[in-house]
Amino acid sequence: MSPSIDPVHSSPQLPPATSVVIIGAGIIGLTAALTLAERGIPVVVVEKGRIAGEQSSRNLGWVRKTSRHADDIPLALA
Repeated sequence: MSPSIDPVHSSPQLPPATSVVIIGAGIIGLTAALTLAERGIPVVVVEKGRIAGEQSSRNLGWVRKTSRHADDIPLALA
C-alpha cells in the first residue's frame, strides 16, 4: 500500500518570513526540505518549473551514495 501524500501547497507569493529557502524542487532540494520540515524548521521551496520535472526527471536515475562512479571507488580505497 502506498503512503498517503499531502497535497502540495503552492503560492505565487513568498511568505513574509521563513528560516530556510531552498531553490530547486529536484530530488536533493525536496529531500533537504523534507528533512528540515520533519525537524520543525520552517522551509520554503522555490521552483521555476514542475516539481522534480527538471534535471531530476532526466538524469536516468543516477543517485550514488558515494557520489562517485563505481569504477572510481577502487581508486578512492587505494
